[in-house]
Amino acid sequence: MVERFFRDITVFLRDGSFCSARELESSITTFLELRNAQPTRYIWNAKGEEILSKIRRARDVMDAQMEG
Repeated sequence: MVERFFRDITVFLRDGSFCSARELESSITTFLELRNAQPTRYIWNAKGEEILSKIRRARDVMDAQMEG
C-alpha cells in the first residue's frame, strides 16, 4: 500500500514544475486533500493462510541462505 501511495503521488507531481519547496509542499497538500476527499478502502483478496504460507517459504529461503 505504501508503494501504491508513492506511485500515485509521483504520477500526480510528475507533470508539475516547482520553483520552490513551498510550491512542492502546496502540490503535495493538494494531492492529499483530493485523495482524502474520496477515500477508498483496500480489500484484501488473498486468504490469510496463503499469506502465512508465503511468509513461511520466504523465511525458509532466508534461513537456508544464512546457513549456506
